[in-house]
Amino acid sequence: MDAPRYERYSTVPLFEGLKPEEIGALLGYSEEVNIEAGDVVIHEGEPPKDFYIVAEGTLDVIKTEGKNPTVLARLSDLSSFGEMGVVSDQAHSASVVAVSRSRLRRFSIERFRSLLDHGDRTAFRMVLGLTKLLVLRLTASDKRRVS
Repeated sequence: MDAPRYERYSTVPLFEGLKPEEIGALLGYSEEVNIEAGDVVIHEGEPPKDFYIVAEGTLDVIKTEGKNPTVLARLSDLSSFGEMGVVSDQAHSASVVAVSRSRLRRFSIERFRSLLDHGDRTAFRMVLGLTKLLVLRLTASDKRRVS
């Protein structure tokens, strides 16, 4: 990937504060995945294996309670999902389904944890971005409950 592509990913909250070359290094650990509308990327109840960044496309986060699926969120370009698996082995709390043809960057959680185990500074900085993202999501969730 060339430098302008790295800069595009600088708006991804997971990469907040990272330099373009650090973003490039992390993207080098990912692979591009193309999916079609209706494809299920993450299945509710399954253990985490990968996390993703939406390079292009639209996906829904769907929670099933009983027989009634509920769309919790709609993800689009440069959104991320599945990243809680980096810090927790807890099963996915929702499914993620493509609404349209989409292009994703897939990161192996096992490989990312290996980077952390080996003291990779850039991986640690991305975990800081992940922590900030999770705090924002928790705060938004708390506000919805209060409303």
